Amino acid sequence: MKQIESVLSAQLHRHLGAHLTEQGGARFCVWSPTCETVDVHLVDSGSVIRLTMLGGYHVGVIDQVREGDHYFFRFDGGPDRPDPASRFQPDGVHGPSCVVADSFDWSDHEWKLPARRDLVIYELHIGAFTDEGTFDSAINRLAELADLGVNAIEIMPVADWAGRWNWGYDGVCMFAPSRNYGPPEGLKRLVDAAHQKGLAVILDVVYNHLGPEGNYLGQSGPYLSSEHHTVWGSAPNFDHPDHGTELRRFFAANAVYWLDEFHIDGLRLDAIHCMTDRSDRHVVMEISDTVREWSFESGRSVMLIAESNVYDKTMLIPTADGGCGFDAQWSDDFVHSFFSVVRPGEQLCHRTYRPLADLDQVLRMGYVYAGTLHDQRGRGPLVDRVDTSGLIYNIQNHDFIGNHPLGQRLHQLTSLDTQRAAATLLMLSPAIPMLFMGEEFACDRPFGFFVDFGDAAIRQSVVEGRKREYPQHDWSGGHSPLDESAFYQSKIGPHEAGNQSMRHWYQTLIRVRREWLAMKLIDDNRLSVETDLSTGLFVLRYQGVAGSATVAVRLSDHRGGNDRVEIDCDEPLLLDSRDGSTSNRQLLPNHAKVFATA
Repeated sequence: MKQIESVLSAQLHRHLGAHLTEQGGARFCVWSPTCETVDVHLVDSGSVIRLTMLGGYHVGVIDQVREGDHYFFRFDGGPDRPDPASRFQPDGVHGPSCVVADSFDWSDHEWKLPARRDLVIYELHIGAFTDEGTFDSAINRLAELADLGVNAIEIMPVADWAGRWNWGYDGVCMFAPSRNYGPPEGLKRLVDAAHQKGLAVILDVVYNHLGPEGNYLGQSGPYLSSEHHTVWGSAPNFDHPDHGTELRRFFAANAVYWLDEFHIDGLRLDAIHCMTDRSDRHVVMEISDTVREWSFESGRSVMLIAESNVYDKTMLIPTADGGCGFDAQWSDDFVHSFFSVVRPGEQLCHRTYRPLADLDQVLRMGYVYAGTLHDQRGRGPLVDRVDTSGLIYNIQNHDFIGNHPLGQRLHQLTSLDTQRAAATLLMLSPAIPMLFMGEEFACDRPFGFFVDFGDAAIRQSVVEGRKREYPQHDWSGGHSPLDESAFYQSKIGPHEAGNQSMRHWYQTLIRVRREWLAMKLIDDNRLSVETDLSTGLFVLRYQGVAGSATVAVRLSDHRGGNDRVEIDCDEPLLLDSRDGSTSNRQLLPNHAKVFATA
């Protein structure tokens, strides 16, 4: 048998777990260097077969294993435990793993990932996106998203977790799509269908911690750190002096697994700044290099996105030049700076944002807070505007909405006019715009935080932990995240039940963005920013060879009185105007106008 340590990291996922063989059996492989014995317990037959230890891996081929068979691993004679690289947990994360087939009849052979500059991303939660809450039911809404104009969906984490519903950030079975959403083939059908509709698929993955319930990785090997911890759960053992190298390969293999076996187009790595690794070379660089290696070998372009919490100048620099080698990074500064204008004094994160001044800074410079994986993260001296074409801006996301005690959306906290104005700045800035599901039709259903843990101590810690993490909020109202209603009320419902004027506004903004991109107008190098903070006026001016464009938005505290105005979205947003002036008298508070001249 092949020494698994010699397998290239970009191919390791094809060895880990259980894989059917052409001879009518299955090959099993598990990394468990601290265990002397690993047995496979075939549940259906009752057989127990010992694997052979090769280096830090235990491997073996077992005859007469079929697709759909259930199995456990037993480490050093201990109790039945799921496979650390299980592909499916049909009975939940405490139950047996299931042997699945790797094959699928793909129809996306001609598919190509859109260029980064052309992306308009739509973040969604599979369980709340449709009433059925499955991969297959999500397919039925893809045409609606294509009609809206977005060309990429970003799916919140699907790695299986304990319970019936969860945001996904408590995953413990890293290779197993949640059985709550359907079998693995369902995710493949969703990706294949999305590509047929012209939609890229980005998947949120969590490598900074494992969930608190059903986390058996620590019993199968040195997967978890005794030195590093997170507020959400156990931290991986990335920098262990003896086992860190193979542990980092395990996580890199997981990244490639989603790209290879599910044809996912990109990965968004959650809270990358919380991936503690004191090794000489950080694990995110290893993941990046492994993904690039696989991308080169497969001939498929893919995208890596970092949730870096603050602007990180090293994130988008190639690893060969000392950077992290990612393609884009979430930028929280835009949403929180905007929110500080329309809801002054209310903070939705632990950082403080200054009304008006910080939005002015974001528009001019691209960011407010900065840092790297190793440096202090905070406000710093500003030099030049950064290239924002690799930054992802939004005006609401799952954290922005769900970490509010009532799960309220932007238009509920402010007004429809305010959301339209915010969307205008978002869509017509050089950064990559991202919507959160239901935003485009001003969904009136909240998106709350929800979990379904069975362990009483963990359930209590969730409630207390939320209050500690967000002490600025009043937690006396709203649904408990442990109440099933917190999940069911978060389903967005049909867009026809929402605000169609808002949806048309978003469609028009996306169309205008594409037109301006085609004209080579939307570009950091063609942008100038003008503001009048005394009146809340923010103006973006683009000057190109083929023409010019102006975006003018005036914002105010939504509690300022009768200063809100409905925008008639039946009128063309793209105005042919010879007068690009934006005097304060022309623009009412929480109103947006767009001008273009050829």
